[in-house]
Parts: sequence; structure tokens; C-alpha cells
Amino acid sequence: MVLIVILLILGFAATLSIVEIPKLLRTKSYKELCVFSLLLALGVVLSILKSLEVEIGNPSDLFAWIYSPLEDIMESLTKKG
Repeated sequence: MVLIVILLILGFAATLSIVEIPKLLRTKSYKELCVFSLLLALGVVLSILKSLEVEIGNPSDLFAWIYSPLEDIMESLTKKG
């Protein structure tokens, strides 16, 4: 079943590429083509990992980890007494 899902993901990505890439090349939108390719590749990789039931972290956990030292500072500044 997982193989079928992966093949469907790849098929959808290929179809999307066949439709969109010639339009971007025709209009010489090279920056948009790079962004499109990057986001499509990221989406395909994440979708395949999700279908393989690989644990993918939540992006908000990264922000919480980055800003956790600031939490203590802000708490000490706003504490009364």
C-alpha cells in the first residue's frame, strides 16, 4: 500500500511539473522556477516521509526552542517584587 501512495505522489509531482515548468520557461521566470522546484521537492520528500510513517517534527517546536531563553528573561523583567 505504501508503494502505491509513493507512486501516486511521484505521479502527481511529475504531472504538476509537466504542466508548470514549460510555462515558467516560456516566460523566462527563472527565479520562480527555482522556488517552484524547491517547494515541490520539499513537498514530495515530506509527503513520502509521512507515508512511510516517519516522525516529522512540528516547526513551532523549533521556534519554542529558539525563544525559550528569552522567556526566562521576559518573566524576570515583568515579575513584581
